[in-house]
Amino acid sequence: MFGTLFQSSAVVSTALSVATLAMFATAALAMLGLTWTSERWRVPLALSAVALLVSGLEYYAASNIWLAGQQLSAASRYVAWFVVQPMQVASVFFFTCIAGKVPVGVFWRTLAAAILMVLARYLGDARLFNPTLGVLLSIAFWLYILGELYFGAMADAVGKSTRPIRLGYFWIRLIMTIGWAIYPILHFVDVVIGTGHVAPIIVLYTVADLINLIAVSMIVLAVAGEERF
Repeated sequence: MFGTLFQSSAVVSTALSVATLAMFATAALAMLGLTWTSERWRVPLALSAVALLVSGLEYYAASNIWLAGQQLSAASRYVAWFVVQPMQVASVFFFTCIAGKVPVGVFWRTLAAAILMVLARYLGDARLFNPTLGVLLSIAFWLYILGELYFGAMADAVGKSTRPIRLGYFWIRLIMTIGWAIYPILHFVDVVIGTGHVAPIIVLYTVADLINLIAVSMIVLAVAGEERF
């Protein structure tokens, strides 16, 4: 990636390269946060850092593939999403556990829903079953996660916690509501309508990942830092 010449007008190459550096830089910042935040914040921070590292590796590979042939499929994204999105859900669960007691069953249900959410889109993309069905199932699992975030035990625990935790949870939940909506929408355009993984789709997916991963991780770090500073 860093040894290949591309122009400023090459928007896809620029977006993929920015995403690579941004993911690695934010992962490093989250890992540094482990050294100065209190022990109870280490699990959500570590999960965020690992999710960012995985995404950074995926973007590094994707940018090299794009620069080599000016083509890219969604396959490499699914490899990362199968790890990243469940880890993000796990990070939010442990974030809420800091606020109060949350049943472990919530962890397993939301984790399974996150995996199935990605799997449904993947199976549709791979044409192993109807792509429209894949989108609908993915949306259903995503809505289940949102239901737990808005109306379940996690929301109850956070509601009784400190203002920084409540505010951080509000923004994380908002990002997972609005930011995650881009994935089924782009999947529908890419696979169901059949535009293919063209340049605008690649850039929009990349921007979504930047916001959804980096913003959530920085919110966790910022709330953890409230106890130190």
